[in-house]
Amino acid sequence: MNRSKNARPRAERQSGATLLVSMIFLVVLTLMVVSAVKVTNVNTKLVGNMQTENEANAAAVQAIEKTISSDFTSMPVASTVAVDINNSGQTGSSYSAAVAAPVCTGIKPIKLSELDASLTSDQPCYVSGASQNTGIAGSSAGGNSLCSNSNWDVSASATPPAGGTPTAPTHQGIAVRVAVGAAC
Repeated sequence: MNRSKNARPRAERQSGATLLVSMIFLVVLTLMVVSAVKVTNVNTKLVGNMQTENEANAAAVQAIEKTISSDFTSMPVASTVAVDINNSGQTGSSYSAAVAAPVCTGIKPIKLSELDASLTSDQPCYVSGASQNTGIAGSSAGGNSLCSNSNWDVSASATPPAGGTPTAPTHQGIAVRVAVGAAC
């Protein structure tokens, strides 16, 4: 009987502290979940933007490769190329790549030491001993061959299919073999 008298006063002394502590933990847990959802949304947007930027850069590189695979040196002009980045044929995957007109940045003579005698493309560039004293232009004894490289800068920027701003320009340098004395 003594126990029942002691048990009753304890029950009357409880004032809901457990309820208050559990509510605080519930609020803290809810705030952590909301924060995690927000961080996930930001990270998802960030990854999507990075993927779009990488695809646009790849589209610009493809457009540059298409330009330099043609005879662009005879008449350098700007062009716009549609690039289907994943070959799906759908409009949502086609980037528009604007290729600026290729620019000749200069001509540099090819040194004899840079040539390979076993390559048929290099053989016409060699200076023979007989031609060094004939007064032929480009046949100097300064170590230069009869060929030069015209150096070109080709740049492009791509616009994503959904619009938006074009990517930063992608540049590619290329050297095209020309005869000594050729102009850009």
